[in-house]
Amino acid sequence: MKADKKQALFKEFLSSGNVMIVDKSSASRRRLMKTLVDMGAKRSQIDSVSHYSEAIDVIKEKKPKLILSDFTLNGGSGFDLFKEYRIIHPEEKKAVLILITSNISQSAVAKAAEEDVDSFIIKPYTVKSLEKSLITTVIGKIHPNKYIQAIEKGKEAMFKGKYDVALELFDEATSLSKKPSLALFYHGQTKYMMEIMDEAQDDYKKGLEINNIHFKCQIGLYEIFMKDEKYVEAYSIVKNIAKYFPANPDRLKEVIRLAIRTENYADMEDYYNIFVELDERTEDVVTYVSSGMYVSGKYFMLEGDSSKCREIFDKVGISCSGKSKFLGAMIKLLSEYEHHDDAQKLIARFGSKPDDEAIFKISNFLAYTNTLSSTEKVSQGLELWNNGIKDPESMKITIQALRDEGSDKKADEYLEEANHQWPTIFSINTKQAA
Repeated sequence: MKADKKQALFKEFLSSGNVMIVDKSSASRRRLMKTLVDMGAKRSQIDSVSHYSEAIDVIKEKKPKLILSDFTLNGGSGFDLFKEYRIIHPEEKKAVLILITSNISQSAVAKAAEEDVDSFIIKPYTVKSLEKSLITTVIGKIHPNKYIQAIEKGKEAMFKGKYDVALELFDEATSLSKKPSLALFYHGQTKYMMEIMDEAQDDYKKGLEINNIHFKCQIGLYEIFMKDEKYVEAYSIVKNIAKYFPANPDRLKEVIRLAIRTENYADMEDYYNIFVELDERTEDVVTYVSSGMYVSGKYFMLEGDSSKCREIFDKVGISCSGKSKFLGAMIKLLSEYEHHDDAQKLIARFGSKPDDEAIFKISNFLAYTNTLSSTEKVSQGLELWNNGIKDPESMKITIQALRDEGSDKKADEYLEEANHQWPTIFSINTKQAA
């Protein structure tokens, strides 16, 4: 196709719908807008936004046909923005979604996010290179090559349940490209829908041999492993996805859940580092991260690496500040291993109005037992018990303090009550408590 014909088709495309530019930098947005206007777009058709949530609002309201988004956004990523676009407007097949990247690793992600990202532009770019990339991508979307045409026909057949036809079309597509990861993914998806899991798995693996981080092939493998309850294999996949693709809350929860299930506790700090980079941290994500980090810290404590545990708990204390459940669990473990200084530092994280007064009082007692006399331990321990704040660790300390004071009879009375309250704990630890 001649250059002037391409220019004409591109201008026609620009005039037929809305355009959106998404970038944290106002200077970058202005530069892109000028280029698009110079290429034939009207300013009234262009929305320029800096935040992920603003972009979602524009997508819902105006359904832009062309989106240019920076890889990293306030509140999310361009990659997730494009995925959301396709969920909101699944019927829109001709929209062009272009990711603007700033380094090689981001470009690799864009290549691996085949079908979710139509093209990518690497910063810094010249106006000439930008124009060429835009025109090439748009023309490719308007007039897809034989490889993409075969995949689209195959998908149509697959969704209609015509699996044999779909497989033939995906086989054809595989022969039309040097890097047919996407065709292999859909060939695998068809096998998956036919419940031929071994062959589906083989297809996904072949796709990953071509592009070792291909997003859809990784997701396909992950779903098979989860279905087969192969959690170790599933974890290796979702860990790789978390490593290469932009962090989002749902994926972070997924990888933390599997890390705990597969006992990969040492990986938890990597996910904590992803967590702290999130622009928006929902309550459930904070809960997942705090749970994962607590389990990780406990693992290191039991392994004899108390310094690592204390380092992790210090981070959790910041992240879950005000959450009594996690603070109480950490303080209990630190006190049990006699790291009272660290436990006392966490007390301050409860704030002036703890969300669970009982946990706060138990934690305060456990954290400061090293500073209390036997009489004070008895007094404070029994005050908790008599006020209905019953905790086995606090009771062990109280019973031992009673014995230290020579009140064996009273200690036996409370031991009997404790044994009734927590038969498993105190049947195992009766002699110790006594």
